[in-house]
Amino acid sequence: MLKFKTRGFVSLVSTFSFLISLVSGIILYFTPQGRIAHWVNWTFWGLDKETWSALHINSSLVFFIVIIFHIYYNWKLLLGYIKQRARMAISLKLELALTLVLSLFMTAASIWGVQPFKQIIDWNDAIKDGYAERTDYEPPIAHAEMLTVAEFCEKLDIPFEKFENRMRNKSWTFEQEQTIQAIAKENGIAPLDIYKALQINNKSGSRQGAGWGRMTLQQVCDENGILVETALNALKAHGVEVKRSDGVRTIADKSGLRSFEVIEIITGKKIEH
Repeated sequence: MLKFKTRGFVSLVSTFSFLISLVSGIILYFTPQGRIAHWVNWTFWGLDKETWSALHINSSLVFFIVIIFHIYYNWKLLLGYIKQRARMAISLKLELALTLVLSLFMTAASIWGVQPFKQIIDWNDAIKDGYAERTDYEPPIAHAEMLTVAEFCEKLDIPFEKFENRMRNKSWTFEQEQTIQAIAKENGIAPLDIYKALQINNKSGSRQGAGWGRMTLQQVCDENGILVETALNALKAHGVEVKRSDGVRTIADKSGLRSFEVIEIITGKKIEH
């Protein structure tokens, strides 16, 4: 029967917890700010920022606790080592003094932002600012992903019908009391994707005929906040049987209509041409 070796166990746990803390710390150095990480659903190796933070904190805590046990089990050896080093320090006065100076300098430099330690923080800020410079990464309001559908629509002045239609057109499911973040997670997307789906401008009225022809039925519905089913029914009422993936030009060719006439049927609006 194998005998459990406590000292070996403590040594192995301290080693692995240190490595996890080290790796997670390095990854967290390169993560975007929290508001951006949440908004774009940032992940690394499939784990989001909160998970990496939890790994870093918990592994550091385990490492700290295990080190206490390591000191306890090796107290006599450690005490003898300290006494030996203390005797050696008499002949290492210069080295000891230099060590103390460097330690104090590192502490003071970190507190007051003195180079070269300030540069490490500056690099970290530059990395995070690089994410923030992408305007599409910035949420429209602080913590937008934490708002419920009703709150989100109210604060961004988005009609609920438009939100509902865009979500249905994308085949994304949601409940009105859910937060944007919960909806995004449930559908395997980022909160940013939901916002982008709502930001498609209504451009149909300003397009030229060739522009309409290049659009698909799905795109026309997205740009006008119309349910695809509604568009399909409107076309069917005019004797045109199509699929949601069909392009406007294809629909026009099938029906003998012109592209702008197809748009008029779908949107119910008069198009200038």
